[in-house]
Amino acid sequence: MTLIATIRKRLVDEIGQDKFDIWFDQSVTWSLSGTTLSLCAPNSFNAERLKRVYQSKLQDILTSLSQSQLELSFLIDAPESSHSDIANASAQPSDSDRQVQQIKQIQLTPATQPIPKHRPPAGLLNLVVGPANQIAVSAAKSMLDRPGTISPLFIHGPSGSGKSHLLQSIWNKYRSRVKAGQAVYLTAEQFTTHFLESLQGNGLPTFRRKHRDVEVLIIDDIEFFVGKQATMIEFHYTVDTLIRSGKQLVFSAKMSPTEIHGLGSDLVARMSSGLVCGIESPDFSMRQEIAYQYCQHLGLQIDSAVLNMLVERVHPDARHIQGAINRIGVLQQLAQSTMTLEEADRQLADLFDKPRRNVRITDIEQAVCEVFGVDRKKLKSTAKAKSISQPRMLAMWLARKYTRAAYSEIGDYFGKRAHNTVISAQQRVSHWIENDSWITHPHGQCKVSEALRRCEAQFGT
Repeated sequence: MTLIATIRKRLVDEIGQDKFDIWFDQSVTWSLSGTTLSLCAPNSFNAERLKRVYQSKLQDILTSLSQSQLELSFLIDAPESSHSDIANASAQPSDSDRQVQQIKQIQLTPATQPIPKHRPPAGLLNLVVGPANQIAVSAAKSMLDRPGTISPLFIHGPSGSGKSHLLQSIWNKYRSRVKAGQAVYLTAEQFTTHFLESLQGNGLPTFRRKHRDVEVLIIDDIEFFVGKQATMIEFHYTVDTLIRSGKQLVFSAKMSPTEIHGLGSDLVARMSSGLVCGIESPDFSMRQEIAYQYCQHLGLQIDSAVLNMLVERVHPDARHIQGAINRIGVLQQLAQSTMTLEEADRQLADLFDKPRRNVRITDIEQAVCEVFGVDRKKLKSTAKAKSISQPRMLAMWLARKYTRAAYSEIGDYFGKRAHNTVISAQQRVSHWIENDSWITHPHGQCKVSEALRRCEAQFGT
């Protein structure tokens, strides 16, 4: 086996065959010349991503093979770029210089350069899988392998995180396995409408047969049931019937069952009795793949610099990204030419004016540690010194403001503390804000409002 073949095999073991097939297919060529291992991608979009995501993994593989002397080079296979090197692992310039150089080369990529064709990810549901949804997708795979063992499966997350896509894909998988009508997918609003219609006349028995004599029942947007008492009672009995029969239930909502106020403790308990999984908004890498695949689906040729800017600056969810790509597609069709970076910046300005970002507890922890110069371990420790306890309380307050995490989750994250500790921290910080108080800062005293502003600036809100 040649060295390149060995490296490729090791990389497959690291990232999985599906991702390898997407990003290292036949359009990416490998070559070894002297002490340089070169990967030549079809355009700057691919080359930039290969460098950013996979360079460190490749370096680790080279080290494990005792080939650490090899330099990594990522090239663009475009006539006008003459295989220009956009990223060399051993280059002498500083990181900032390399980034500027890389950006310039991306912007100079020929506007007419097409996006190469890749097949979508193999395996379950044709989804882009990453840290934001990995647990939920793994749970779905397990559920499909053993129907009824994980029931209900409850998936929650913000709008645009891919909940409905995942549920519809599960439904499609089940429909190919069971008889017609035995796999039912609908929104909570549709369930409510059908139930109310069934109450007029003698339609209730038919309604119940349709929703209870099934192998799998999938319902999206569970929070719609809140305040609809008759519908919730009917839904509750439907859930009980299917659970007793060992059937598969799959639900989704923007929040976890315990955070949906108004469903009733019994129904919340039923929906929490299987597996509750959270999904977050896709990270940058996932958004790149979503954008890439959507362009393929539409057959669009978009300049890689435009696509990168769009992914970076549009609201971080799949729907907004697809909407921006649709707009570019229409504008390019009208102009009968590929949109430049400057044109895209102008035409998509309204989508960029109000950038938003999904903030995680880890982002808050990192920001607080950076602003106060506190080590992460100390932030989660039992230390009671003001230099540690005050930043910890601010972190808990920010976690309640910017995330959907429950008090217990926040307390567990910051050193396995009880939920009432988080409540106390939230009340105390709120009191500080109201009284414009000062707290300890590495460089002296600092107003709480200013400390919070600095922390928020760190995670880009």
